[in-house]
Amino acid sequence: PAHGAAPAPASTQSTLDALRRAHAAVVGVRVQAADGARSAATLGPRRAGSGVVIGTDGLILTIGYLMLEAQSIEIVTQDKRVLPAKAVAYDLATGFGLVQPLLPLRGVNPVPLGAAAQAGVGDALMAATGGEDGDVSMTQLVSRRPFSGYWEYHIESAVFTNPPIDNHSGAPLFNQRGELLGIGSLFVMDAR
Repeated sequence: PAHGAAPAPASTQSTLDALRRAHAAVVGVRVQAADGARSAATLGPRRAGSGVVIGTDGLILTIGYLMLEAQSIEIVTQDKRVLPAKAVAYDLATGFGLVQPLLPLRGVNPVPLGAAAQAGVGDALMAATGGEDGDVSMTQLVSRRPFSGYWEYHIESAVFTNPPIDNHSGAPLFNQRGELLGIGSLFVMDAR
């Protein structure tokens, strides 16, 4: 502790350690859409968001619309390294996407997966964004209910948080144990 401050209680310290480990697994995702991509009209030809490392091989979970019709994908690590990547999968049922770096991520450990169903309304959660403007935000679970994105997917038990998360595209949402509970998709007006 700096300047004679008392050490944090063990439970507070373990929560901080878990959230630091979770944040270290967050990366930026940059995408250039293919020439003539139909999605460019609504999503833009250049897209930026976040993802989180979930596999020991560097597999990254993000929101699928970032990588839709991608010509090229880059991953930006916490230490600002830019690595080429490829789309691996896009699940239309959930709207999630998987991206694989083409070079090793070195020093980035995958996050443990949690269960959003175990989080309760009012629980404090952490959202993190990656890339050049990476940030950490604290938010609170305010609702969990079905959500249909008419353009893409239906989620039986979507997690709604407040305050909203800036740069939400693909931003991972963690519980206080540093477990991944969800991936940020969009702003909605009726979170509660």
